[in-house]
Amino acid sequence: MAQFTYSQLSDGFQRMAVSYAAGIDIRKIVRRETEYGSTAYRKAFLEIARKVDKGDPLGPSMAATGESFPGLATAVVKAGEKSGRLEESFKRLSQHYKSLAEFRQRFLTSIAWPCFQLLAAVGIIGVLILVLDYVYRLGNIDPIDWFGMGSTTGNFLIYVFVILLLFGGGYALYQGINRGWFGILPIKIARRIPLIGKTIECLALSRFAWTMSVCENAGMNPMETITLALGSTENYYYQQLEPELTADLQKGNEFYRSMKQTDAFPEDLLIYVDNGETSGELAESMDRASGELQNRAEQNLKTISGIGFFLIFSLVAVLIGGTVILLYQNLYLKTINEFLP
Repeated sequence: MAQFTYSQLSDGFQRMAVSYAAGIDIRKIVRRETEYGSTAYRKAFLEIARKVDKGDPLGPSMAATGESFPGLATAVVKAGEKSGRLEESFKRLSQHYKSLAEFRQRFLTSIAWPCFQLLAAVGIIGVLILVLDYVYRLGNIDPIDWFGMGSTTGNFLIYVFVILLLFGGGYALYQGINRGWFGILPIKIARRIPLIGKTIECLALSRFAWTMSVCENAGMNPMETITLALGSTENYYYQQLEPELTADLQKGNEFYRSMKQTDAFPEDLLIYVDNGETSGELAESMDRASGELQNRAEQNLKTISGIGFFLIFSLVAVLIGGTVILLYQNLYLKTINEFLP
């Protein structure tokens, strides 16, 4: 089952926070959610309601629905239940996903026009391959053999195949990296790419720090805290560190020492961890770290959206320019050569 949108999550957790603050029983709150949202959303909460009615905790019941809820959401709800701060957990999750929804909307708006241009260019070129063949035949002109297939249908199918391969391959690569299909190598490479690597890191570690703060407030033991925090990153590179970190924490080591030994966390985050453990205010320190990392990620994403606009616009220009050059060669130069002795 696919994850819900940020807007669905924000609205749902807001309703649950208001109801919980009013003293309504959690079973009734969950049952109410089966009346809202999409079919998938209602179906997921119907499954959750059955488990909660049997006495199961809300957090594990949410996790049992598969991939409907992000790891961060289930981690924070589990922490809220354990600490008796479920209302606060609902509120923080609602605000978190509202902020993500708003930023995502701004990002998509910034790249909407160049993406439309790209899709339009791809479509126009496909139409040209089909239509120009019939135009040439009506004018007794040899049609353009765009890809050397010898027929309009063959050339068009090759074009469609290449486009689907590019877009489908890009989507498959994104899903594979996100789900850890290719191990940690792609993420290691991405982390070394200027701007993109730092953005991926900041987004993941912002969730890590925030969940760690919530877990600390809940009084959870270090092993539970690190497990939930790593899961909330939604990043395979950090999630695969769980066995190493939990084993080291079980020996009685502090978070700072255990995390530093992995060589996977940036120094600025480790400083927040060290300062928090030294002062006895780890929850507060990680909350500040989360806010700073989130701000960095948002600034980077704004820069990336600007670069993306330029790159997509350039790609459209290359597609159209290449098509014009090909038409020029076939219609003008070829015609002139035919008349030359």
